[in-house]
Amino acid sequence: MVASATMGVTLAGTVSDAGDVLDPAAGDLPPLSRRAAAAEAVRRRPAVRGVVWLLVSCVFFAGMNVGARVASRHVPWPEVAASRALFGALTAASVGALRGKSLRVVHQRAAWMRSLFGTTALLIGFYAVSTQSVPLGDIVTLGATSPVFIALLSAPLLGEHVGGRVWVSVPLAFAGVALVVQPSLHVALPIAGIVTVGAFASALAMIWLRKLGPGESGEAVVLHFSLVSAGAALLLSLPVLRAPDLQGALALAATGVLGGLGQITMTRAYALDRAARLSALGYVGIVLTRLFAVALLGEGLGLAQAGGSLLVIAAGWLLAAGAWGEPAAPRAA
Repeated sequence: MVASATMGVTLAGTVSDAGDVLDPAAGDLPPLSRRAAAAEAVRRRPAVRGVVWLLVSCVFFAGMNVGARVASRHVPWPEVAASRALFGALTAASVGALRGKSLRVVHQRAAWMRSLFGTTALLIGFYAVSTQSVPLGDIVTLGATSPVFIALLSAPLLGEHVGGRVWVSVPLAFAGVALVVQPSLHVALPIAGIVTVGAFASALAMIWLRKLGPGESGEAVVLHFSLVSAGAALLLSLPVLRAPDLQGALALAATGVLGGLGQITMTRAYALDRAARLSALGYVGIVLTRLFAVALLGEGLGLAQAGGSLLVIAAGWLLAAGAWGEPAAPRAA
């Protein structure tokens, strides 16, 4: 809880000279104190919205992961990646048109850096997810190193202060992820190395996304990224391109639409709040992917996974509570 040093104002109330607790909601505060309390609440509001937007994106991306695993059983992985990117571009353009948002990015250099690193991460991610011999839980665990990279890079690349909540939440969430998915020791070393590279590329993409800031339309940023990644994926898919059956086509469509919606909501989240705090909260998406895999792909879920889920949720609540007490950072230059 942050208090005003000059007036003793908190979000819950303040203390009068007589020692009584004054409630701003009840109109007990003098006008100047009420204005200060309202200004403080507004100052913190973007951080809270950033947390909410990221949680929404976690749901979309978890659905996308399952859709990609199903689609990759019917068509080669570059085709799945291309479909995700093309549907993502269509989703961004449609949402932008409906909301009357600009589809042109202003900070071109930051947008290109975000798109290039993001494309690298996307291609690696879909290659890994399509590897049917490796459990989906193992893949998402290896990819969960991305938030750690983001937390480590936020200070030197963004100049953002990494508070105690982040450093507590990151290991807590990662411990929960390890319990939830129970990574297998038989995972091939090349796959592990490739996914780790993809996680680092994803972290750099999120850093550049943070640099873009709230002045950019989320739809414009997603459209830029989707078109760049679609071009790369289409080039890779040309030698192995084949028409999907009905189930494969539906899975491709679901993967693309959910991925596009997840990208838009994640872009908005990183424009509103600190990258390190949001990156740790992103572990919720790992748990959701596992739960979706249990329900839709028939993967098992034991006591260890349930306990790990509670750890990840606890880390998310810790970060969400921090968002109420800390303002969002301004966009890095």
